[in-house]
Amino acid sequence: MVDTQFKNPLLKTFLEEHEHLELYHQYCSTPNEWLRKLIDERFIQFYIRIRAIAYFSKIIYFTARHFDMESRKYEKRYVLTLDSSGSNGNKNDCISTLKEMIVDESASIQIHEWMNHDLEQYIQHPILYKAIQSLNKRQQQILYLSYVSNISDTEISKKLNVTQQAISKSKNKALAKVRRLINA
Repeated sequence: MVDTQFKNPLLKTFLEEHEHLELYHQYCSTPNEWLRKLIDERFIQFYIRIRAIAYFSKIIYFTARHFDMESRKYEKRYVLTLDSSGSNGNKNDCISTLKEMIVDESASIQIHEWMNHDLEQYIQHPILYKAIQSLNKRQQQILYLSYVSNISDTEISKKLNVTQQAISKSKNKALAKVRRLINA
């Protein structure tokens, strides 16, 4: 237990170590020059260690702050091309960076995978089935990709090597024809 007579936090910390406290109590009970010098030497070693820890802590702190400041400045100055905005100023674009526009080829559907599927096998209602059969293969294919495979018009246009507007127009015509046949 540290004596409460010391108000200096450095002395309190020094005396918290059991060995230092024992030396102090020995000196208080039998004061002699040898014990005083031993306590002084131990205190000097303790003080040097505390100063070194404080010095290195400050160096680490300021170096880390400087590094963070420099790295932020560098990132702001030299933005990676893939991290830059790919929206060209259009606020309605949902893609915020060029990195998000990279296509994952392993996740996309290959043409041969969906060519073997028919839209008709997903339809149970007889009138709707008959209306779908009246569409040409291209329209059936576009509706299958759009509604069953949940692929966007842009992705369908890339797969079929046509414009997105052509896909949209073909899909709208097919849907209008199906509506007309169902309501007839």
